[in-house]
Amino acid sequence: MEVSLIWAMSRNRVIGKDNGLPWRLPKDMKHFMASTMGKPVIMGRKTFESMKSPLPGRANIVLTRDKNWSRENVNVVSTLGEAVELADKIAHEDGQDEVFVIGGSSIYAEAMPVATRLYVTLIEGDIEGDVYFPEFDWGDWLESQKTVHVQDESHAYEFSISEFIRKS
Repeated sequence: MEVSLIWAMSRNRVIGKDNGLPWRLPKDMKHFMASTMGKPVIMGRKTFESMKSPLPGRANIVLTRDKNWSRENVNVVSTLGEAVELADKIAHEDGQDEVFVIGGSSIYAEAMPVATRLYVTLIEGDIEGDVYFPEFDWGDWLESQKTVHVQDESHAYEFSISEFIRKS
């Protein structure tokens, strides 16, 4: 099973601001939806709480240390190991071979060593924010695909969407 991380970040590694995204990129959102649809998604509690509701069409797995936290239609776990194990079980039952880690920063850092694939949207700009993607070694990864999107009336920034696979 593939454990994939998916995120968008600016050149200065910003991934969030004020518990939300500091940009609006409809083509990136469409890519996120298409990539994750039907597959389990793993996220931290703060990432979940930044959304209006669970992501439809996907098993939502939320990591939290708060034993009393729960939400309707959400699987709650306390460790990344539990999250990956549950996601694997759900994916297998649904005939899927991939699960996604969708944030936040500390969950990405913890999941990077077990990740097999990365979906990275790189925004061509230094954007102000308060949450950053953790540092990691790009040398462990091989870019397998890249699409560049130009700035236009719906997209304030030029950006690229790339897929990376872990080197053997």
